[in-house]
Amino acid sequence: MAKAFITLALVLACGMLFGQQADLVLTNGNIITLRQYGDRAEAVAIKDHKIRAVGTTAAVRKYIGKQTKVVDLAGKTVMPGFNDVHQHPEAVYPFEAPYATLALDTVTSMGSLIHLLQRKAAITPNGMLIRGQGYNETALGGQPVRDSLDKASTEHPILIGHISGHLAAANSFLLQINGIDENTKDPAGGAFERDKNGRPDGVCKETAMGLLGKSNKIIYPPKPSAKEELAGYKLYFNNLLAAGVTSLGDAWTTPEKVGVYQQLAEEHFPIRFNLLIGVDYLDEVISGKIPRVQNDYLRIQGIKLVHGNSLSGKTCWLYEPYDTINPRTGKKDYYGIPPARSQAQLDSVVRKIHAAGLQIACHSNGDREIDMLLNAIEKAQQTDYRADARHRIEHCSITNPEILGRIKKDSVIPVFHCYMYELGEKLRVYGEKRMEMIHPTKTALDMGILFALHSDAPISGYGAMLRLASAVNRQTKQGQVIGKSQCISPEDAIKAYTYAGAYTTFEENTKGRILPGQLADMIVVDKDPTAVNPTDIYNITVVTTVVGGKVVFERK
Repeated sequence: MAKAFITLALVLACGMLFGQQADLVLTNGNIITLRQYGDRAEAVAIKDHKIRAVGTTAAVRKYIGKQTKVVDLAGKTVMPGFNDVHQHPEAVYPFEAPYATLALDTVTSMGSLIHLLQRKAAITPNGMLIRGQGYNETALGGQPVRDSLDKASTEHPILIGHISGHLAAANSFLLQINGIDENTKDPAGGAFERDKNGRPDGVCKETAMGLLGKSNKIIYPPKPSAKEELAGYKLYFNNLLAAGVTSLGDAWTTPEKVGVYQQLAEEHFPIRFNLLIGVDYLDEVISGKIPRVQNDYLRIQGIKLVHGNSLSGKTCWLYEPYDTINPRTGKKDYYGIPPARSQAQLDSVVRKIHAAGLQIACHSNGDREIDMLLNAIEKAQQTDYRADARHRIEHCSITNPEILGRIKKDSVIPVFHCYMYELGEKLRVYGEKRMEMIHPTKTALDMGILFALHSDAPISGYGAMLRLASAVNRQTKQGQVIGKSQCISPEDAIKAYTYAGAYTTFEENTKGRILPGQLADMIVVDKDPTAVNPTDIYNITVVTTVVGGKVVFERK
């Protein structure tokens, strides 16, 4: 009897020890836990996808067993994996693929742009649409008007999107087959840039872009196969992992893309996805045709709404005029382009989303746009109060103290941009006073407003260190600081990109910090961003990315 009892005790003890044994232990590191400001640890133990223990290397050693993988960090820094809550992911395809959209964000002259389009035209059947995305007129030396694009081809329709996503440029072929000429009126919520004779010059703003695809004469490139499309998305998402991003939000998901994400989630692809379904498909979510989902790899609980226009595209709607001459009048009387929806129309769609128990994530940049959105949210809450709705304002760019006061009162989450490095030079048109309240991260922090940050990729780069540095320094490539009073500390920026991102998607209890019980999503970097000169953050390298306790990227 005694012998049996001893045997049982040994079995139980061994079971307890084995159960305590970690799958992965990181030791001798500098771990930014975000438990509270300034909190650091040396080691972390991971088991079954979650963090088991955090503390000193000596304290965590007890979790090391025969099967444990142990990584000596040798002083390297660990922080939670970045949560980029607002992106527009697209599959990556080779240049030669007929369905490939040309990436134009690195093109630095008009001549280079035309040459790239000519190369694409040479391998594209006549009459078939050629597409590009991400041109920057500052880098090109001017807008790529129809006459410039005609130099690339007059035998193909050409459509290229601006880096803001709110403008596009077309060549004569595409304008003509869509019947766009000097008699075409500007649509509500949009505008055509025009030459001195009133003829559209090819640059189309906001809703005017929609008129470029009306013709049934457009020959579209063939679509990729399902296998090619999935491979293209995996390539994009693997690039994210290498850049330090472990969670992301797709800020306008179509029903077709939902299928791609469902397949990735079923495979446990090592990125956690939050899908914001485009408002055009709201009824499909309400009816259940697009299912609401909440699990560790996939979340569908939000609706992306667009009310307003572009900051970098200089079309957002303002109370005071832009600090630039309006070429149509010769005066400083340009206020941007009013949103297509009236206040009553906005109230109606916001109320419908809110009443369905869904989260609103609304694109609004200009102060007049943001006020309209807050009006609509407040009316919805008065009709059907929800204590923890966590409605979001995406970008939330041009603000003032009154707007921030309303945001705090209404418990709305601003999801601020931090793309000063790439696009900050475009913001001079807003004037010095307004530039101090563009993406007001420090003011929001001082007011106790929780905010998240995002890349809006491909509008700006998704690299974790690039985005962190941009939030801390607010410096353009040219060295100008935009809104110096809004610079925040590296640790506050890390929190906004990790814990606050998780809070924004109702997941703060499961990810976003390095604490026992949280999902083991973290990145290892070669230098501590809280200890280096802030301008050196750009040069910090992501060494390793861990998702669910598994190493999913390791720099060779």
